[in-house]
Amino acid sequence: MDNARPRGRGPYDDSDAHEKHRLCGIGLARGIWLNDTRKEKQRIRRAALARRDALAPLDIEQQSVLVQESAVQSKEFEKAQVVGAYYPKGSEVRTALLIGIAKEQGKKVALPRTEGNDMRLYEYEPADKLVPGKFGIMEPAPKKRLVERVDLLLVPGVAFDRKGCRIGYGKGYYDRFISEGGASFSMGLAYSIQIVDELPRGRFDRKLGALATENGLLYF
Repeated sequence: MDNARPRGRGPYDDSDAHEKHRLCGIGLARGIWLNDTRKEKQRIRRAALARRDALAPLDIEQQSVLVQESAVQSKEFEKAQVVGAYYPKGSEVRTALLIGIAKEQGKKVALPRTEGNDMRLYEYEPADKLVPGKFGIMEPAPKKRLVERVDLLLVPGVAFDRKGCRIGYGKGYYDRFISEGGASFSMGLAYSIQIVDELPRGRFDRKLGALATENGLLYF
């Protein structure tokens, strides 16, 4: 189990909302000046993607099961009525098991669709046919019902740190969605090899509330 403990307050305590969606802040990790943050993120992104993509297919499937089990066992998942998931790209953590459990428990599930510079979530059923989106990621068809807000947002990523920050693919879709109040609680899904001690942080980067790995949960 990772060395972190859940907060004492409930996952949807309004007094904690500002903390769950707070900015990562402007960081100068490892002495990096602000104008070099983007270059350092690109370097970390390349290295982290290489590590993740080096996982064998069987390791991806087995570790993904453990990551999803960590998320499903969280209080945030238990309490959520609406879960925002994602369709995995490449070697990202799989989500089919988690989506199936959510539906078995009567939860509503939504998947993201990129529309211009925005990410919107649409209601999803496992039998639904998905279509290739802007970046080749499978997405719901726009005719599905729009979901304005989710109780729990599951967030993919390339690299994560032990302070709740993440590096994605550089487009900022999830950061904008979280900053606009689209989720009551955000939880990253990651393999432990994706975690570093500290990431360089930009002014618009948003912290996650928690991170699920094959070793358990980290809360921030």
